[in-house]
Amino acid sequence: MTAFGLTTWAVNRVGWAFGYNQYYNPYYTGSVVVDNSVYNYSQPIVMTPDETTLANDPNDLPPPSEAPDESLSSFDQARQQFYDGDYDAALQSTDDALKELPNDTVIHEFRALVLFAQGKYADAAATLYPVLSVGPGWDWTTLSGLYPSVDTYTQQLRALESYRDAHPDEAAARFVLAYQYLTAGHDDAAAGQLKALLKIQPDDQLAAQLLTELDPEAELPDPPKKVEPPKPSSPITSDQITGNWTAKRGDSSFEMDLDQDGTFAWSFTSGGDTQKVTGVWSIDDDGVLAMEMNDEGVMLAQLDLNGQTMDFYMLGDTSGSDPLQFSKQ
Repeated sequence: MTAFGLTTWAVNRVGWAFGYNQYYNPYYTGSVVVDNSVYNYSQPIVMTPDETTLANDPNDLPPPSEAPDESLSSFDQARQQFYDGDYDAALQSTDDALKELPNDTVIHEFRALVLFAQGKYADAAATLYPVLSVGPGWDWTTLSGLYPSVDTYTQQLRALESYRDAHPDEAAARFVLAYQYLTAGHDDAAAGQLKALLKIQPDDQLAAQLLTELDPEAELPDPPKKVEPPKPSSPITSDQITGNWTAKRGDSSFEMDLDQDGTFAWSFTSGGDTQKVTGVWSIDDDGVLAMEMNDEGVMLAQLDLNGQTMDFYMLGDTSGSDPLQFSKQ
């Protein structure tokens, strides 16, 4: 699934970091409370530039030395407890690790695996959704290596399949099952689960993206509208767009500062919460603005400039979001 990894996951991460796209987890049922700390799975997992992570490669589970020692010991302990079949203790140790590294997708993916082993499929789906929204997840070698034997994993997979058969209209179980099939390399079986899932829950954007990658000819029940940015009639220069710009869309507000020195500051506010992104920017002759956020990804946007106003279309967006309509201050 290389193409999906190089395009959709990267676009998702950037779109949410800038607030361009609206995130929705259809399996979210409530925030997870960990010793007075709360992880809200209704929100995407967005790493800030100064955060550490256990592994940049989700299949490289041995954590680097620069991660906090307490988190490493908690996560190492969780993996050993899981290996030993003590799933309740493994979940507690995983939650302890998340207190220190709340945005680490490796720990969240492991948490979803523990929930799968416990037969808590709705909770596993809610946990998995933001993980798979920003990255491909583990491969079979990594997942199977967490078990003492493949037989143990197979028993849990058969339990999920039996649950799916008994509850054919439960989308969460099908989502977790599709993930298990994908991880094991059973793409056709995964596609079958995703097709059935989308009939039950047509607004699952991630399932639609995964299915499209597996089967480009698959018919989606509720495909997003296509938003085509116009091509500029003349080149856009950096001098024309340098300055402070603001925009509103729904209940969200955006501010973009493009400085002459090639740096930018971006902020968006929604529901009283503000998120900021900084980095460097440039624009090409075709009116494509590139905003690199501190080596964490690049926002590419087609601009449609009209004097003191500018429409901002994120390139690669598959959600059908309308452009941001900026005004120069």
